[in-house]
Amino acid sequence: MQRERLQLALRELPPTNWRLFEAFASEFLSTYYPNLRSLASPSGDRGRDGELFAYDAPVETALQYSVMKDWPTKIRDTAKRLSETRPDTRILVYVTNQTIGPSADSLKVQILKDFNLVLDVHDSSWFLDRWRGDERREAACEKLAEQVVDPFLNSHGVLEHSAPTLSSTELQAALTFLQLQWQDDVDEKGLTKLSFQALVRAALRSTNSESRMPRSDVQNRILALFPNHDCTRIVTLVDAALLKLNKRYVRHWPLQDEFCLAHEEATRVRGRLAAIETANSSLDAAMRDTLESANPKGPAVAALLTLARTALNHWMLRRGETFAGAITADRLDELDGDDLRRSIAEVLDAHADSARRPNVRAAIAQTIFDCIVELLSEPSRDLKDHLRAKANAYTLLAFLGQTPDVQAAMKKLFSHGTIWLDTNVVLPLLAERLLPDEARGFTEMLAAAKAAGMDLRVTPGVIEEVERHVNACKHYIHLSHHDWRGDAPFLMVAYMRTGRSLNYFSSWAENFAGPHRPEDDIAEFLYEFYGVSRESLAQDERKADEKLRQTVTIAWEAVHAKRRGRQHSALDDGTIQRLVQHDVESYLGVLERRRQESSADLGYSNWWLTLDRFAEKVTNAIQAELRSAAPATPVMSPDFLLHYLSIMPRRGPSLAGGGVLPIALDLGLTDELPAELLTEAQRIRLESVDLPEHIVRRRVRDALDAAKRRPGRLSVEGLDAFLQTINRN
Repeated sequence: MQRERLQLALRELPPTNWRLFEAFASEFLSTYYPNLRSLASPSGDRGRDGELFAYDAPVETALQYSVMKDWPTKIRDTAKRLSETRPDTRILVYVTNQTIGPSADSLKVQILKDFNLVLDVHDSSWFLDRWRGDERREAACEKLAEQVVDPFLNSHGVLEHSAPTLSSTELQAALTFLQLQWQDDVDEKGLTKLSFQALVRAALRSTNSESRMPRSDVQNRILALFPNHDCTRIVTLVDAALLKLNKRYVRHWPLQDEFCLAHEEATRVRGRLAAIETANSSLDAAMRDTLESANPKGPAVAALLTLARTALNHWMLRRGETFAGAITADRLDELDGDDLRRSIAEVLDAHADSARRPNVRAAIAQTIFDCIVELLSEPSRDLKDHLRAKANAYTLLAFLGQTPDVQAAMKKLFSHGTIWLDTNVVLPLLAERLLPDEARGFTEMLAAAKAAGMDLRVTPGVIEEVERHVNACKHYIHLSHHDWRGDAPFLMVAYMRTGRSLNYFSSWAENFAGPHRPEDDIAEFLYEFYGVSRESLAQDERKADEKLRQTVTIAWEAVHAKRRGRQHSALDDGTIQRLVQHDVESYLGVLERRRQESSADLGYSNWWLTLDRFAEKVTNAIQAELRSAAPATPVMSPDFLLHYLSIMPRRGPSLAGGGVLPIALDLGLTDELPAELLTEAQRIRLESVDLPEHIVRRRVRDALDAAKRRPGRLSVEGLDAFLQTINRN
């Protein structure tokens, strides 16, 4: 028996099956209340299902079992009934499969006042906290799970909930078992072995000693998932997985050449599937809370939740496919940070009736995007672990669609490469110093990269840009928001979003840049805390082919000119040229380092890690100009590196200092903070001047968060139209 099975049994117990819950509760509670007598009767129970009997005293404790979701009404009705039929009752124990917790505190006060009854609630948490340690209780829990959970887990609904974007039950099962295998298999085995052992478990998921599966059926079921692959290779890998799993996890009948899951493994799998389903439900609850904060209610939340859940899974599937395709095609620049919005658009296209009108569609798409970004930005540790395992399962499934030899494909990447960080990767590292450890995604990624043997470096040009950025933040503080030209500096936005006072920005910035030698300070800070060393690429850049240099320079000049116009930047021409030169140095310097590499059999060792969306345009411009003479792009996105680190063969908790790598890094990272919100933050600070600083900071932070959810994303008209369409369907 596993806790998750009981949790799922209590959650999925249908209201119509109240007798099953009464039988379970009576058996469970009898170990706590030896004098318990069950009283439920077709002729009526006079307001209680049980009581605690005593030979020498009046019965003062009554028990009521209920599976009703409207528990406040049921409790009030029970208390009223007891006051009429059993006025001597002093304690009402309300036993339910619902989750109530502190929500009943005010009701307890009211019941005591109105009926002179002490209310004690035994809800789902009460059972989950007490099921261990007694054979009768554990047996009662297992019996309930067998009657409720096992049929539920065998249904198609569980697999569909876990993978709503996949078209077939077998693909959904494959993904679910890949996720299960990833979470449970702590052996550092190769990805190909891990994947095919998961696929074999998925194929055998409904087998037992009485219902076995021939070897050929196991092979054919997995072959059907990947019809374009070499059949001989697939069969070989399936047979190898069956051989490895035999005896411990799988039972084999050699005479008939048939297989089934071992009883212990089937029991374990049911428990783990229950845990995955519980995690999926927790994910739904987190998304529902976020959606409700955007103001839609009732049916609108349910409909939006379905779309948001589908969009999240669709995005994970597409990211996995893009990553696997980029690996096999040697194009590591193909990952695109805008793919979440595209995934949402594709989901809305598939459910087009819910978003035909442009204003309604835009509102729904933005609400779903904000929901997913908020979820991925600050998930709980359990949700983070669940989401990462699901994302990795999608990636493995995508790899298997490209090639059965996942391990061989991954070996094309580096394991001891040199990663050159762009300024837009360094600045989030500094901003994360404002956040708790568990929210530092860029920090975790670089720690994992270092643990994997990668060398992290920055050029002096990047250090200079970081120092100039910090100075720009200080300059911003001394100006009126309306006097500043262009977007507010990134670090300033990050700082303000935590609710901190602008008066202390300079002292905070001294953590990494002092007043006398700021560039040296920043370089030392990056080396001490992140293992990032400073090294120039200027000499390497100067060795580049002259035509290539001219093409790269022109491309970056065009990028900065476009960016300057879009942001209404006040940067002078000299500063712009300086920025261009820094980008050219990084781009060409990494290319030249590659040219000096001794072998590229396992892919390139030098990469430029950047969040710059325009880097892809530079690569495209170079390829259009130089055609076949154009070099392979040196650009790698953080999303790509994150993907690689999460599924690399040498995975393990040590890669990220014991933590779990985040799912995504740059979603919503560059959101602007409008000037009026900065003014609002200052106003709240002035109004709260007499309060302690931590309270003021919380008020400012919460106000800025609330501003992101103000009515308007789903306008009244848009929401009405959305609901009308949902009702029609």
